[in-house]
Amino acid sequence: MRALIDVGPTPEQLSLISRIQMGVEVIRGAAGSGKTTTALLKLRSSIGAFLNRKRRQKRTTPINILLLTYNRTLSGYVSELAHKQFTNTPEINLEVSTFSKWAKNSLGINGNIIDGPEDLISRAEFLNFCSNTNLSADFVREEVDYLMGKYLPREIAHYLTARRDGRGGTPRMAQNMREKLLNEIVYPYMQKKYANAKFDWNDLAVAMAERKFHAYDIVIVDESQDFSGNQIRAVMNQLLDDHSVTFILDTAQRIYARGFTWAELGISVRPENSFRLSANYRNTKQIARFATSLLKGIGTDDDGTLPDFSATTREGQIPIVLKGSFGNQVKYAINFIKSKIDLSSESVAFLHPLGWFKALEILLNDADLQYITITRASDWPIGSENIALSTLHSAKGLEFDHVFILGLNAEVMPHGDGNEDEKLLTLRRLLAMGIGRAKSTIILGYKPEDASTVIEYLDPETFMDIAV
Repeated sequence: MRALIDVGPTPEQLSLISRIQMGVEVIRGAAGSGKTTTALLKLRSSIGAFLNRKRRQKRTTPINILLLTYNRTLSGYVSELAHKQFTNTPEINLEVSTFSKWAKNSLGINGNIIDGPEDLISRAEFLNFCSNTNLSADFVREEVDYLMGKYLPREIAHYLTARRDGRGGTPRMAQNMREKLLNEIVYPYMQKKYANAKFDWNDLAVAMAERKFHAYDIVIVDESQDFSGNQIRAVMNQLLDDHSVTFILDTAQRIYARGFTWAELGISVRPENSFRLSANYRNTKQIARFATSLLKGIGTDDDGTLPDFSATTREGQIPIVLKGSFGNQVKYAINFIKSKIDLSSESVAFLHPLGWFKALEILLNDADLQYITITRASDWPIGSENIALSTLHSAKGLEFDHVFILGLNAEVMPHGDGNEDEKLLTLRRLLAMGIGRAKSTIILGYKPEDASTVIEYLDPETFMDIAV
């Protein structure tokens, strides 16, 4: 599978990577602005600066470098690109990993990690709580993940009165409801975890935040908006006194129930240590407008950036939205690939919210089109296949020449009621992110009688309808 990114600086990036400073730097980048490329360029310039410093100081130990991404697929992709530029030598020790893999290896944990309350609290108790509070099970799971990732265990009571940054306006969590969640779900879950010596994914972050295992010179965290507060604390605890740590993020593209502020993490972000990338270099004007229409009305904080269309100069085909059965959507896509795409030099991705690809695989096989599934793959595929199948989540940070997102039905994109429902806001950001993976063409598809309501947020002036 071809890795598309050309690791060469844009004008915006050039001014950024030419400055290397000690301490924390925050880079906020809009969709398509080249955040992952920026991570690699920042890595290159930081290594050069630290190697020069090491030689001046006649230091004999290697420069220790960590590049963290938020999922396995992106980690494999970035690792492939990074190791094309750098190889570990006696002077350089470079590690590319996801947070979870890095933390498990650091802590020496080989056993199973539990996912959340339902692994220890009976399902009947959990569902009874949901029924009594009129909260969906998905919302409760995400709220627990949010608050346990945001606060250290000894500070978890802060949740009662703190702002719920990054969690939307509905369902509303008044203080009495928060107290009920803590007393009936969170505290019993924590007690059972400790009594049974179990670890969940947040415990990995807490352990790394409270114990020092490493001494990194350089750390770069890509897609930082999808890290929890405790994960950021863990990273900061593993640095040398003289260090360079770069957080690259865009909260407008946040797709997990997480949120933190730099102030609550004890990190000072000022004009001299922050930078914003606003130009969209990946997408055509047409694709950028199509994706951004999904984000209209969704507020952004200081760490979110909307693309600057005035700097998007590349023209292209208007996005296409197919209306019809899933089988007919796929047939259209296959005909499009065979008639308009050169698979020897161009890449294609089929993205799906849940990764339901069984029916698609049958039709691709019948059409004699080779493909590879990259969801959760820890290594970037090096075969000749240039068609990738991936969940939307696993495609984050990647890019392809052509993208198809078919089968956008209500069943695969469930959410609550109201425009401010957090799940709905997340799905809108998720689909916008998926559209933004495309460099040249984007084609969506749905069955009209089963359409996801997320489709209603697309601006009809930005795409062409085709019945299939």
